[in-house]
Amino acid sequence: MQMTSWLAPVLALAGVLVGALFAPLAATRFGWQTSRREAFDRAISAVRVAQLAAKYPRTVNLVEIGDTDEARAYLRELPVKGFEYYRQAIQEMRSALAALEPYLIPEWDDDQWQTRDATYITLLIQLKQARRKTLIFYWGSERRVER
Repeated sequence: MQMTSWLAPVLALAGVLVGALFAPLAATRFGWQTSRREAFDRAISAVRVAQLAAKYPRTVNLVEIGDTDEARAYLRELPVKGFEYYRQAIQEMRSALAALEPYLIPEWDDDQWQTRDATYITLLIQLKQARRKTLIFYWGSERRVER
């Protein structure tokens, strides 16, 4: 009977110590996984936006919008707006890819100012595969991750 009188407090103390040691480690690990997953999500979105910005219309047929002074002014501004939109999207893509460097360095020719169509596809494949590995590790099962 005396054995059980000291066993409960010792087990409770051991539980408290294990919990006190494990909780910060688990929080750090899950925080790291979450930030990694979010970085991949941002990079995938940024690459896709840049890919779409590259196809931004640079001209419109006057027949479609009407032959007015406002339409002509719009047509003069459209290429400049398209270029600015593309430049901003490329900068955001490069920033998002640079933020991934602790986790992954994607293979692409970042020396070129203008990104080729095939490069967007290659980047998206690399990023989605690496993100999938993160999610498999995070959730512990491949069947839950079907993206």
